[in-house]
Amino acid sequence: MTVDQAARCPYRDDDRLAADPCADYLPLRGEEPVRWDEDLEVWIVSGFRETTALLRHPALSAAWPQRGTTSLHRAGEGEGRAAEVVRRWFMFNDDPEHAAARRIVAPLFAAERLAAMRPVVEELVDELLAGRTDGLEVMADLAVPLSSRVICRILGLPEEVAPRLHDWAPDIAALLIADYLPEVRTRGHRALQEIADVVDETLRSEVREGTGLWLLRNAHREGAIEAADIWATASLLIYAGFETTSTFIGKAVRAALHADAWAGLQSGEPASVVDELLRFDTSVQQVARVATAPVEVSGHLIAEGDLVLLMLGVANRDPAVFADPDLLDYGREIRRHLTFGFGAHYCLGAGLARLESEIVLERLGSGWAGLVLDGQPVTRQHFGITVLEHLAVRGTAS
Repeated sequence: MTVDQAARCPYRDDDRLAADPCADYLPLRGEEPVRWDEDLEVWIVSGFRETTALLRHPALSAAWPQRGTTSLHRAGEGEGRAAEVVRRWFMFNDDPEHAAARRIVAPLFAAERLAAMRPVVEELVDELLAGRTDGLEVMADLAVPLSSRVICRILGLPEEVAPRLHDWAPDIAALLIADYLPEVRTRGHRALQEIADVVDETLRSEVREGTGLWLLRNAHREGAIEAADIWATASLLIYAGFETTSTFIGKAVRAALHADAWAGLQSGEPASVVDELLRFDTSVQQVARVATAPVEVSGHLIAEGDLVLLMLGVANRDPAVFADPDLLDYGREIRRHLTFGFGAHYCLGAGLARLESEIVLERLGSGWAGLVLDGQPVTRQHFGITVLEHLAVRGTAS
């Protein structure tokens, strides 16, 4: 990438922008890469090498909804962490249970299946962009309907269910963050129950062969999983497949425009461009783990039972690993970033997220001349998560 195509982090020292998770967490780079937070009662890990090591450490469990508590949870009302259906999500379980559950739906994201999905996604993107000649609301008009329709198709849910994902996702997201609040539990449990109802209704009809629900139903009939695991895995794929991908699509467009790097999109290899955007503004900023035994890292001793927050977004901007990390550089050679995690829990849907993002950026980059922001992006705080709500752009469709 040439110097004039490179641009520095658009979220720093820019009064035009509302608060962004990337900017919120970057000051952690001034702290130790591993430190104990007395207020939150958690370990915060922000260094790339330390985060990588802990993501694959056998004594750090992904089952934090079952095992992890903070002072906020101890002071909260009602039952313990999260809902039972969430505790069954394979991303919140360890091997061998995690591996066995993941294996059931892994065929949905195999390379050959994703290749077959490419023309489907291309057709959906073209349909969503059709008739829009001068302006676009990236989230409402493109990212949200695309991601919701794609994951419904993969699972085998009716297309008319897709609009409901946008309502379910924030309530489930809040449940994962602030389940010590009674109103959060109520809304989150309601969303999960509505998903279970939709899944049951679909299973009573003819389920398309090869879809997610077809695989889960067969696994249940063979005794490999319980009925509750069908609801759990379906809700996990609905939430993760929709929320993280739609968020990243919006963030990628926003970052490229704010960094004055939109014109350079077409000059790079699509996969490399997407990887740099994934590194630059990570859609999932952090993941949690709980220690099942003492763990030593960077001179610190994490005690058994301690909660650990692994700051993926900050690690992806670690200057010890990425030269000039606040530079958006489509030509950057990235050996590895942590946007999709690392190790056994590496995101199962990473290939699908890349596929959708590549196609969106290709269609917008080649089909819209002079694309620019049409007003300031709108974000809102939702129980500690910064949500990109609106991203209006304008240009000329070619």
